[in-house]
Amino acid sequence: MASGLSKPVILSNAPRSILGEGPIWLPDTGVLYWVDILGDRVHSYRLSSGVAESIKVGPYPSCVMPNDDGNLVVTVKDRVILVNPRDGSVIRTLATVNEGAGNRFNDCKCDPMGRLVAGTMDMGERNPTGSLYILDSAGLRKILGSVTISNGIAWSGDGSVMYYIDSPTRRVTVFKYSKGEGALDGVIGYFDLSSFPGVPDGMTIDSEGYPWVALYGGGRVLRINPVNGNVVDQVELPAQFTTSCTFGGVDLKTLFITTATDRSRQTSGPDGYVFSLNLNIKGTVVNKCRF
Repeated sequence: MASGLSKPVILSNAPRSILGEGPIWLPDTGVLYWVDILGDRVHSYRLSSGVAESIKVGPYPSCVMPNDDGNLVVTVKDRVILVNPRDGSVIRTLATVNEGAGNRFNDCKCDPMGRLVAGTMDMGERNPTGSLYILDSAGLRKILGSVTISNGIAWSGDGSVMYYIDSPTRRVTVFKYSKGEGALDGVIGYFDLSSFPGVPDGMTIDSEGYPWVALYGGGRVLRINPVNGNVVDQVELPAQFTTSCTFGGVDLKTLFITTATDRSRQTSGPDGYVFSLNLNIKGTVVNKCRF
């Protein structure tokens, strides 16, 4: 772990999740957000005070993103909703998908122009019945189909490349992205991660343009060279089910990593908590949605 200045530690006082996912850092408030998909919660953690709070949202809140009006955009089972972060009340429904009872929303991110890019998945994790959508002021439209478990999304610094994960493929797909239109303009290549344990899940990107990918079941996060797809560094955790990661902290040099609970184990362990790690690499700030 050449880039790490310390070992990952559990974020003190932060709640444990059944299926923790989708961490984001908001530098204007100094707050970390993430979701517990199976616990129907959006969690927040103020780094300066260590105070954690939770709001009940559901069913299956799979992703949370900041909106430019100070509220939160949250994907739940078949809807995208706007949520008041203070009391968890739903302000309005932004979009609805109709993919049947066996599907639900999963990961999402806001693109450089403020659109929401959100994917769905087969809850049985077997069939390619999911899709990838874009939501903007004009409504919801599909940009990719035949997805099994839609997961990590990230963009290059100039917004011309979008990295995307459909977990069972065990790779990161590199798309050419038209940020002006909000469209995929073809596949540039792939980062093959099949030689590593687990499957690729959530993803973030650092200020040098390197994607960081959490491996669910692999207990680690990989840093990938965007030019040749080589894994140049990795962070190993004491929790096997690493789900996603984001950069935060005052200098954007803290990596926050969400994990899921090992439900096959009867005793409590470090799994299901959020971990933090100090790095000598600076991250990037998530884009806000503009609705």
